[in-house]
This record gives sequence, C-alpha cells and structure tokens, in this order.
Amino acid sequence: MLMLSAVATRLGGPDTGTEQRQVDQVIRAARYRNGLALHTAQAVRGDDILGHLLDYEPTVLHFSGHASDTGVRVLAPDGGDVPLVTRGLADLLAAAGKKVRLVVLNACGTDFIARDLAQVTGCAIGYPGEVGDQTAITFAAQFYRCVGAGMAVGPAHRAAAAVIRMYGAGDGEIPVLHPGPAANPDILSLLHPAHLPPPPAQGRVPNTTAFLAHRTGTKRYYALVTGTTDSEEHLRAELASRNMNAQWIQVENNRG
Repeated sequence: MLMLSAVATRLGGPDTGTEQRQVDQVIRAARYRNGLALHTAQAVRGDDILGHLLDYEPTVLHFSGHASDTGVRVLAPDGGDVPLVTRGLADLLAAAGKKVRLVVLNACGTDFIARDLAQVTGCAIGYPGEVGDQTAITFAAQFYRCVGAGMAVGPAHRAAAAVIRMYGAGDGEIPVLHPGPAANPDILSLLHPAHLPPPPAQGRVPNTTAFLAHRTGTKRYYALVTGTTDSEEHLRAELASRNMNAQWIQVENNRG
C-alpha cells in the first residue's frame, strides 16, 4: 500500500501528516496487520510517482492533497502545485502499476478522476464535492481499519462511509466507489494472499474445498477443485497457487 501526499506549503491544504499517521496506527493495530505493508511519501512531484510504483509495487495507491478539473495536483519546482492530466496518470498505472487494485483519491472533487482510473486499476474511490479535512481523515482511517480486519473493498467502503455520515457528512462529502469493468469490490481483498482470513465455517462445500479420505489405511488427498488426488504437499501447493487457504482441508472417514 502506497500513500502519496502533495501539498504546497505556501498554498496550505489538508493535514496529510495526520492522515498518514492515523492510517499507520490503525494498520498496526489491525487483526491482519501482517497482510498490509504501508509505504508513505510526502511532497510528491509528478515524476516521483513512477519510481514509487516500481519500488513498492503497491496494490493500493492512496493520494492526499488537492485536485482540479484537470486531475490531482502535485508539487511543482517553484513551490506551488500543478495538475496531472488524468489520462496520463491512467496510462502510467496501466504501464507500471499493474498490481494496483484500488486507487483512493482522498481529496475534494475527485469523483470523475476516480471513475476514469477505475477503468485500468479495478476500483477507485473519489469525492463528488468538497470534503472537510477531519472527514477525509476519518474515512481513510476507518476504511483501512475495515480492510485490516479482513473486509473486502465494497463492505469496507460502505462501513467507513457510514461512520462519517454518522458525524454529519453530507452527500457531497461521501466518497464514491467506482468498480472497473471486471472488478467485484464485494469480494476484492487488499490483504496479501498469505494472510487472507479463513472462510467462515459453513460445513463441507464439496465444489470449493478439499478433504482427506482414509482408504485401506493410506491417506490420500482429494482436491475436488481439480478432480485430482495427490500428496498433502502437492495439495497445499495447489491451494496456494489458487489463493485458497490450506486451512480449508477437511477430514473424512471412508466407510465404504
């Protein structure tokens, strides 16, 4: 996860330092904190973004700062800021941000930018109108709290939006989640596959699980997802390659 902030000091703007600190705190305290790695960068210029994408290969790109009709604004050499053309940013993400699954634009008036970026990243979140500093910080912290608890992007977005609405945020201050053409935010997890939470116990689901059978005293492992039998090691490797949790293995006695 990569958090970028770009606020020109002489122009003033959002308290991005507090935002990054609160997000870092909720991730450190999260149930699945080992599944999220947070990297931050401040005073970002446009030509810094490519380097950060190459260095960290993030699945989440989070931006804090200002935006305009053209796109998000980053620092300029003269101490001010300049807008990034959204089409160019989308092209950059398509070329060098292939692991990015979610873009969060935690800035005013970024809904239309998020809609365009979602076409290349999977999902994107932006605000339709102006948003207060504390509201944006609260949304970010609560959203990543939910992600760190194992929630998918869609439910995490709805829960975090509900929190800021409880504090009086209006419709223009509620960020909008835009899914891309092939994305389903209700099942999209941002945790590293090795740290995904196990599915809730629902009894045996033969088409999506694996079980252990006893046959003439020899343990054989049946992977119903592939229709093959193999050793435990091979089965676990198969499950891992499909981002399935090895804890899904169930034991069954063959009485036939």
